[in-house]
Order: sequence, then structure tokens, then C-alpha cells
Amino acid sequence: MKFIKPVILVLPLFLFGCNAVQNIEPTVKATEKQEHATESKDNNSVKENNRAKSLSDIYVPNPQVSDDTELLQAGQTIKDSKGTITLKGIAAQNRTYTIGPVEMRIKNVKLIHNMPTYSLMDYFHYYTESYEEFDFVKVEVELVNKSNQTVHFGPVAHLTTSNGETRSFEDDFYIEYLGGQIDPKGSKQGALGFILEKSTPAIQWAEIKTSDVLDENHKELGKSQTIKIDFN
Repeated sequence: MKFIKPVILVLPLFLFGCNAVQNIEPTVKATEKQEHATESKDNNSVKENNRAKSLSDIYVPNPQVSDDTELLQAGQTIKDSKGTITLKGIAAQNRTYTIGPVEMRIKNVKLIHNMPTYSLMDYFHYYTESYEEFDFVKVEVELVNKSNQTVHFGPVAHLTTSNGETRSFEDDFYIEYLGGQIDPKGSKQGALGFILEKSTPAIQWAEIKTSDVLDENHKELGKSQTIKIDFN
């Protein structure tokens, strides 16, 4: 009996150890699978956020700015969770410009006064000291690459107002990735927004200068154009 008793004690311990290993291994595999799925989802999200919308996509309003779709006449105001915006001027263009192999359609150009909600003021503080309220120019464009090669193009390289203020593509706060590469036969759509510091006297017009169209070897395929926009 003295020799049998230790065997009986060791056997349950051995079985417990086996069960523990069996229970831990599926848990580790499940955790690794979940982490991999989360990582893949995050990577897809980053890719999606860095892709300009094609003409076939449904346009989604910018997360930092109130949706101005319904603002079609000067003086109209909209208030929502992102703040209050008032339309000060609009130029309904719907005109297409050809720059080399790129067709650029300017849909609307709006002069908007924005009073962002408190939670968004930090975002705009990066672009202006007048982050509590400010005027900005919004340019809505569609781009189509008609060629069979990749091109590089920026719809707004510089924007100048009737008050002599100039903004460059680096000042665009919509950040919808409209500048840069356009795939062969590819397209992009979206908006660019430029905060203005000089709103007095009232802005009468804005002038848009595009970039040149370049191929992948930086060879010029189309010369930049300058487009003047008169506000109503």
C-alpha cells in the first residue's frame, strides 16, 4: 500500500498538467488569430483613409466640417454637431478643364464662414490662430486620367483671393488626397478647403492655379492652368 499511494497521487497531477496544456494552446491560437484580424482591419482602415474617392463612390462628408450640400444661396446657415456654417458666396461652375491627359471638373467653389464646435477647435488650431471662427474657400473637383499611364497632378497648387492672400496645397485642411498619383484611366473626387486670414474687404474672387501634369519620370504631359472664380 505504501508503494501504490504515491502512484495514485502523481497520476492526477499528470492528467491535470495535460489538461492545462490542452486548454492553454487553443487560447493562445485564438488570441493570435484575433490580433491578426485586428491588425488586418487596421491596415485596411489606413489604406482606405489614404485613398481618394473615385467617381463611382458615394461621397461622404468630411469628418471635421459640417455638410454644406444644402447651402446654395449666400446667407444660408446650417448648424449641426460639428458647428455652424454660413455661405458667404458661391460659384456654381460645373465646368471641365483639360490639362494634358487629365480632365478636371470644378463643380462648386464656396466661400464659407465656419464656427466649429469646441471639440474640433484643436484640429483647426493647427491651420489658423482664429480657430474659433474663420472664413474658408471650399473647392469641389472631379479628376479623370484619360491616358493609359499613371500621372501626377494637383488640382490646386495655389489659391489666391481678391485680397491678395495666397494659399498653397499644403494648407488644404480637408485632406482628401486629391493631389498626387492618378492611376491609368483612374478618377478621383472630393473637396479641398483653404482657411483665409484676410476676409476684409469682402472677397470678390479667387484664382486657382493647378499643378502641371507629370508622368512617372517627371516628364511634363500638361501645363498648369490658372482659373479665376467670381463669387456671387
